[in-house]
Amino acid sequence: MSLRMDIVGRCADEVGKKLLRQLVTQAGRKAFFFTLSNLIQEYFVFDRLCINLYDQHSEMLAYFTAAEGTVVSTLSPVRPADPAGTVAGHVIATRKPVIITDFARYFAESSVHPIAEAGLTVTMAFPLVLDNEIIATLHCSFAKKPKNIYEITAFFLELAPTVAICLGAVLSLERTSSAAERLLPKLSLEAADDEKIVCYSKAMRDVMRRLDTAAGVDAPLLLLGETGTGKSLLAQEIHRRSPRRDRAFVRVNCPALAPTLFESELFGHVRGAFTGAQTKRVGRFELADGGALFLDEIAELTPEMQSKLLQVLEDGSFERVGESVALRVDVRVIAATNVDVAKAMSENKLRSDLFYRLAFFTVRLPSLRERKEDIAPLIALISEQASLNLGMPRLAFSAALSRPLLQHDWPGNVRELRNTISRLVIAHGLGGKLTAADVEAALEENRLYAAAAFHEDSPLKNDSSVGEGDQSLAEAERLHIVRTLARSGGVISGPNGAAARLGLPRSTLRHRMQKLGIQR
Repeated sequence: MSLRMDIVGRCADEVGKKLLRQLVTQAGRKAFFFTLSNLIQEYFVFDRLCINLYDQHSEMLAYFTAAEGTVVSTLSPVRPADPAGTVAGHVIATRKPVIITDFARYFAESSVHPIAEAGLTVTMAFPLVLDNEIIATLHCSFAKKPKNIYEITAFFLELAPTVAICLGAVLSLERTSSAAERLLPKLSLEAADDEKIVCYSKAMRDVMRRLDTAAGVDAPLLLLGETGTGKSLLAQEIHRRSPRRDRAFVRVNCPALAPTLFESELFGHVRGAFTGAQTKRVGRFELADGGALFLDEIAELTPEMQSKLLQVLEDGSFERVGESVALRVDVRVIAATNVDVAKAMSENKLRSDLFYRLAFFTVRLPSLRERKEDIAPLIALISEQASLNLGMPRLAFSAALSRPLLQHDWPGNVRELRNTISRLVIAHGLGGKLTAADVEAALEENRLYAAAAFHEDSPLKNDSSVGEGDQSLAEAERLHIVRTLARSGGVISGPNGAAARLGLPRSTLRHRMQKLGIQR
């Protein structure tokens, strides 16, 4: 249906009323955006619709929820609001709508904009203003320039104020803080569940392009990259975009497989197959039938285990332990390793025939020091996630707090960054305001633990909490208190005691120590 200029206002008003009525019955992000998308499509057809939230503290953009329509795989779901590099950033800087029919006029010709790269030629963006503050931007894109582009523009100009009000209402319901904070948007964690790979840097945009190709090729895949670069996350994203997305994604942590139980874990066993086999067990290959099997850190398998795995990959069949019936499964294998594969093969730690069987398609993930532009968006996203997951107050990273993080080399990559941000969020929640010195101290702890990892006799070597990216709140809190006690020499009271350093009453700290099993 095309819009006539004389009825544009009436159409926008009708859509606005329906949006407000929908909020009464269902006010979640996805429900609201789904309704908005469907109502707009009653009047004209678009190729992509999305809302970007704007966080004034971090000056970051984040998807309100997953975009509707064309997938733009090289557009990071969290990114800086850069006026020179993003359409939304231009809208926020000028506080005016932007209509682009020629991307070369707005962005450097040397770098193709992700929207244009996805085949969209026209995009329009509108500021969503609440209480005179831009809280988000509304975007609509087309593969071909619509004939009634002026009417569509007028429609969105009429609709934008109502969308802003509805957006504020949806966001306010997500808040548990004071009324003054309820209208301030936070980064979109709901959208991050669907599109959570930060790819603002050129290095990661190249990976995402390769990911698109890999997702459509139904063949074995090998992911290469240092520890902590996110190979598991990328494997899940490849599966999510593949034709097998509706079937199981089964992960196997290869270093955790004992040689004696390798066949039972992967292929299953029947009752009585060995001592302790009280019931029949379905193996990982069978669980992944029709879907994908992710073999994480495959080079950690022994040569004998690699040989058994290779046989299954070549034959496409296996037998459960204690059974002589061959079973066939249809499984896409995605493997990952952090080793130098050429060196591992020369040292006979990785079978060359297994490597060539898996490396039909390879994707290398860059280290965090190779994608420095992604650090700021990752800090914003991870801190928001940590605040929610740990039940701690929100920590806004100012330029002063971010500077040491941006300059750090991050040998542990995203895992180290996540661990560090989580510790800082906890420290902020327990002790109040953080300074750049606190951030520097956290990074110095990282360096000490990294150095200690090379010494077998170091007491830190056996600290199971070191390097873990997914600690529980109790584990992380315990570690933070232990470190603070170490800095204070075990002293709890006094101006330089652990209680003062944590910003807690002495009695509260003693209670927390007792509950967490901490002794002076």
